[in-house]
Amino acid sequence: MTIVASFGDTVLYDSDLLSLSSPEYITDNVISLFLDMLNEECDDVYSISPSVVQLMKLSESSSLVEMFAGLELNKYKIVLCPVNDSRSATSQMSGQHWSLLCYLHDQSTVYHIDSLNAFNAAETKVMASKLSALLGKTLKCKNLCCAQQNNGYDCGIYVIYFARKIVESYKRSKSFDAKSVQNPLPESYRNWLMSDIKKLPK
Repeated sequence: MTIVASFGDTVLYDSDLLSLSSPEYITDNVISLFLDMLNEECDDVYSISPSVVQLMKLSESSSLVEMFAGLELNKYKIVLCPVNDSRSATSQMSGQHWSLLCYLHDQSTVYHIDSLNAFNAAETKVMASKLSALLGKTLKCKNLCCAQQNNGYDCGIYVIYFARKIVESYKRSKSFDAKSVQNPLPESYRNWLMSDIKKLPK
């Protein structure tokens, strides 16, 4: 495999880039890289990487604080979690669908943002319960109206799109704007992401 780009803790390979340039599922590495980039844009919003979210989802609630206290999630206004329906501890690629979980500190609320109706509703409830245990407080869990995909493979692209929109709107208003995730995904969005990657060092 050939390294094509890197940012933060994420290294992107040619196979990851191929998944982005083709009409197919993108790899979790692509999602991780763009969430790493968003973490540099706003101190109040933090995106957890796909691999860490998966580990949290599959861990026993009793061990969460010991394992993930270092994330210091309570210091953020908004926490974003990319959720996959995989039950594998080693690969999210065994799953079928990605959606985004958005935790709002001030509202003690978790919003499920799913581009395929509520396909990941069950996984979201599991992840919301783990966040509740980690944060030490009860969380309300709600589905949020959002833009919907019109194919079977763009869910990961929508996760990046939704996360970006949330960060952009927060930077403007210092608050969460539910309408920010309702606009349709631009047709050229994959090309835009490819362009961003080409600007990164290897």
